[in-house]
Amino acid sequence: MMRNYLCWDPGAVRQVINPFAEHIGDSLFRAVHSDWDLKVSPQVGKSFQDIGEASWADVTPAAFLDDFLRGDRPHALAAILGETGSGKSHLIHWMRLNIKPSKERVVLVVRKSGTSLRAIVRMLIDELPPEQQGSFLETLQSAGDGTQSRDDQKQQLLNDLAQVIREEVLPPEADEIEQELLVCLPNLFQDPHMRHAHFLGDNSVVAEIVDHIFAPSNAKDRPDRRRAFVDGDLPLGGMDFAHASRLARNAINVIELDPAVNLPLAIRIINRNLERAVARTLSFSGDRVEELMTRLRSYLKTQGKELVLLVEEFARLQGIDRPLLQAVTSQGDDRQCKMRTAIAVTTGFFQSVAETAYMRTTHIVDMDRSAGRAEGRSVTPVSLSQFTARYLNAVRLGRSGIEKWNEAAAPGESPRSKCNDCVHQSECHAVFGAVDGYGLYPFTQQALWNAASRADASMPERLNPRILQNDLLVEVLDNFGPEIATGAFPPFKLLQKLGGITALPVVAQDELANRNPQNFQRWAAFLELYDGTGRIVNLDDRLRAAFEIPEVPGAGAANAPAPITDAVIVDVPVQAAVSKEDRLIAQWIGGDGLDQTVATNLRLLVFSAVSNAIDWDMAGLAKATFTGKTGKPFQTASISFDRQTTQVRSDIPVKLVIPGTQVRPATAAAALQGVLRASKNEFRWEFPDGEKMLAAFLDCVEIWARSVEEQLRGICRPTPQWDRAAAATELLCIGAAIGGRIKADASIADMIDAAFSGNWAPECASTAPEMKSLYATLCKIREKLADIARSQMSSMKGGRAGAMLNPGRILGPIKDLRQAKWQLRSLPPESETEELCKTYRDVRDALPVAAAAELTVRRAWLEAMERAFGATANRAAIVNALDAARQAVAEAGIGTSNTARTLGEEIERFRSVQFDDSILAARALAKGSDVIAALPQLGRGRRSAVEAGTALAAAAQAFLDTVDQNIGANSRSLDAKNDALSASLDQIDVSLRAIEADLIAMATATGEQVDAA
Repeated sequence: MMRNYLCWDPGAVRQVINPFAEHIGDSLFRAVHSDWDLKVSPQVGKSFQDIGEASWADVTPAAFLDDFLRGDRPHALAAILGETGSGKSHLIHWMRLNIKPSKERVVLVVRKSGTSLRAIVRMLIDELPPEQQGSFLETLQSAGDGTQSRDDQKQQLLNDLAQVIREEVLPPEADEIEQELLVCLPNLFQDPHMRHAHFLGDNSVVAEIVDHIFAPSNAKDRPDRRRAFVDGDLPLGGMDFAHASRLARNAINVIELDPAVNLPLAIRIINRNLERAVARTLSFSGDRVEELMTRLRSYLKTQGKELVLLVEEFARLQGIDRPLLQAVTSQGDDRQCKMRTAIAVTTGFFQSVAETAYMRTTHIVDMDRSAGRAEGRSVTPVSLSQFTARYLNAVRLGRSGIEKWNEAAAPGESPRSKCNDCVHQSECHAVFGAVDGYGLYPFTQQALWNAASRADASMPERLNPRILQNDLLVEVLDNFGPEIATGAFPPFKLLQKLGGITALPVVAQDELANRNPQNFQRWAAFLELYDGTGRIVNLDDRLRAAFEIPEVPGAGAANAPAPITDAVIVDVPVQAAVSKEDRLIAQWIGGDGLDQTVATNLRLLVFSAVSNAIDWDMAGLAKATFTGKTGKPFQTASISFDRQTTQVRSDIPVKLVIPGTQVRPATAAAALQGVLRASKNEFRWEFPDGEKMLAAFLDCVEIWARSVEEQLRGICRPTPQWDRAAAATELLCIGAAIGGRIKADASIADMIDAAFSGNWAPECASTAPEMKSLYATLCKIREKLADIARSQMSSMKGGRAGAMLNPGRILGPIKDLRQAKWQLRSLPPESETEELCKTYRDVRDALPVAAAAELTVRRAWLEAMERAFGATANRAAIVNALDAARQAVAEAGIGTSNTARTLGEEIERFRSVQFDDSILAARALAKGSDVIAALPQLGRGRRSAVEAGTALAAAAQAFLDTVDQNIGANSRSLDAKNDALSASLDQIDVSLRAIEADLIAMATATGEQVDAA
């Protein structure tokens, strides 16, 4: 029986399957070549875009070649179009093998690799007679490739590029920016810093173009596109700008005026001048190319020959391609020989050729719609098998076997089948199938179709031979060939390279994994590749035995595959349509990232299910405290998915990663697909596989809920250093003490009542800003602290915290706090950023500072009161003394300037406060050494009494100062009045004396005696 049989050498596979057609020897080419009808159209209209579907015809390669070489054609130009790997070069190779040079025909071939632009020109010159080669060789030799270094050649290309840009003449309607770029761009290429930092690098576009001109290409750098500058090739900013010359900076500044517009414009200017720069560096202008081709054709005409030019990749001619195309399109006449040209060219470039060249194209071949197609329509399992079978046979024959066959093979003869020498031929062909005697092993027709469709996304519309060779045949026959010999084929890694699981629904994957987890990947790879229907079945016993695939327990037998015939087979297994969400989830399980929208929808559904699945009563936790959309230990953002496309948050205490380590990916996929479907159907699971998906979802939720519950318990589980509920209780007690709710001699019951009371004062009795700020912080999160404490210290009902606190849980933390004399000693984890941990650390650090600040304020107040009222004064004595003073002043009629009224108001206010308690508390605090231990006294400072005493002292001082001032003023007024009276008496006496003297004088004068007495 055939088992793990390897009928080829994996190490020699790449000697046979080489996707680069020109590297294949003629013998190998003949061994693998398949004739397929070609999609051919003549020139229609004035451009390629004018070709309609009706213009394309299915033509055999032989008929195409006959028409291409038809004698009555004055010229032929065949454009072989297609994307990379579509077989353009393969067709040119086939034409070369079938167009033999003769005395009437010269055949020149431009290879895609192994040559250079300069070598191609030299090849054309060499076809001239020696006496006509001189001027052309002299022109070509002026490029100096034999004397210039590669760096010199790059310098030359940059000089030429700068110069041709300067020489470009713009049309009058060109805008100012384009004109300015034409002036300044050359300075960028000639700037010394830009050259050495960027343009002269070994991996730069300039280096690529220089190699294209002068160096023979190889398989690594063979061109399949025209080389061109792109945005990243122009250095514009950073240190480049700083180091550039002024002229180069001007060019950068012009581009940076509007980079979105000006940078693409600059690139277009460079690339449209690149061809002329290449020709100038080559020292062979377009005019010189046309002159050379005219001279060559004239010479061949005199020899009675025609010229056939076969170009495997037209991009190989970049720099002379357009003038060469112009030269080969002219018809043969009495001066020039007939010209037949076939060029392999990308569709994009051909669409851009000049109208003149297009109008002279005789054959347009679309290789994208030719290789591997059945009857010109599309690729089918039969046509794919026919195409592949010859490669499989060639691999079995090996290079030596192919060379030996080719030595005696007649033209058009197919190689012998290596299967004819195999003892397993009969059994192998019966199980795996064969085409024209070439076995499909290790594929079946179905496996080949499934695998090729995975490797090439363009299937079945078209077949890309290079993708088939590189991504499928080489992978299976070379990279995974040894797995066949060891009984490990097909490995799951091969399936992953081919896109992963796409046919098996996730429910089927889960079911398959349940039957045997160890064999799951092997079964999945085998069923996906060799069946592809998405069903769990046991394929042909002989097929399974060949690869030692275990039987799937309980699975039915698959239908026997239809035999391979020459008819077109279109009955390929079609999978049932799946929703976009199902497909995205399946791709995610297969290794892709999870779509963000799908992840968001699933996150909400899983969060709800997991939250409701936890038995909160049994856990002893309050659901509302621990779950919520945001701001809780378990929230919607806690849920993440492997390979999700958004960043996973790391700051959330509880994390649930889906699928997780305890859930199989297939089970998770089935569960998630199911819950999404159910959510769109009012959570009814009435859809195909709904019961299985529901079972998977319930299993997953149970595991995920257990994970979340364990994390929540871990958060709440006390350690010698940290207990969340105890910490919350301690903070509540601290807040209640600062707020004056707890007396120094309060019982534990009083402390519990004060801590969990909802009527904390809006402001504390303290006046120090530090203590007031601390109290405000605790008030702000009081409800959260109470929820945390109640969630673990009260009786539960329905996942809700009960009204009754459990004495066994609450007494311990409060006793410990009292024994610690109100010191916070727990140590929350340093790495934990939860609000409780952060608040506990902040309060623990701030409390000593705040208490010390408040003690300083209290001591200052005590000193102020004792200075104002005496060291032994009490409220009654102070009130009586001040009332008496007010009365005495009033009776004395001494003015008080309203201070008596203010003092009266403050006395009335002072009567109503507990000043004596406050002063006693302050005296007690002043005598203590442990300020935190006196926290209840700080909280019970009776702020109203402190403020009233302070205000009264100020009012009394103001009253007394005013009275003193008024008494002094009255005294000075009386002294002034006495002094004025004495002065008046003195003045009267002086006046009387003066009158007396006057009377005496008058009496003397008149002789009269006057008695002045």
